[in-house]
Amino acid sequence: MSGAFLSLWNDYPAAMAEEYEAWHTFEHVPERLTTPGMLSARRYVSCNSPQSYFTYYEMQDMRTIEHPAYLDLVRNPTPWSLKMRPYFSNVLRIPGETAACSGYGIGGAALVQAYSVARDTAEQALPDVKRALQQMITEARILGFRIAVAEPNQAYEVFTQEQTTDPDAVNVVLLLESGSSKTLCASHDALTAQLTGQLSPRACLRSDIFDLLISYRGDEFHFTRNRRDAAR
Repeated sequence: MSGAFLSLWNDYPAAMAEEYEAWHTFEHVPERLTTPGMLSARRYVSCNSPQSYFTYYEMQDMRTIEHPAYLDLVRNPTPWSLKMRPYFSNVLRIPGETAACSGYGIGGAALVQAYSVARDTAEQALPDVKRALQQMITEARILGFRIAVAEPNQAYEVFTQEQTTDPDAVNVVLLLESGSSKTLCASHDALTAQLTGQLSPRACLRSDIFDLLISYRGDEFHFTRNRRDAAR
């Protein structure tokens, strides 16, 4: 189990979708995976809005996004990355420590939810949430799940977070995987009711069903950024 994961939601203009797809697929994510401690990544698109995306990075631990190699990517973007940044909207970025995960394989779709939850409530509720999700795997209702707990309102140099939460709460990110978005759509309301009933969130920051576009292994990009730039 990875020690942490980084969740990112964003929208992008439909008129630039083709370029966004190319940039994100062939430059942006591969660059991030040259950072020591970045283990894997996945990119998803919303089933409800083709301009809404979710990106998921598994990390060795939270220190991964403090590594000089990662900060260099953030602070010294390529010309292409610099061009693409102004068009991002509805951005939410949550790096968090992995609280639980289970399941096998990678599903073709995921229900991804982010909640603001009182600290004490999260601590007490997460064992019950984990047991409930594990039971869903046993019953073949989902393929697997990932849960992360994060400090709220973490600063990011590139984008201002468009949603802020109470400083005395934590952010809880849940990623539930299935073989298809159709299956998740059919069980969405029941899954959400169960999870919110256990977590009693103060606010829902994100909730959407996504189709998987691409999955990367970190060991595919074992070289440094400078070597990648030279090769390109």
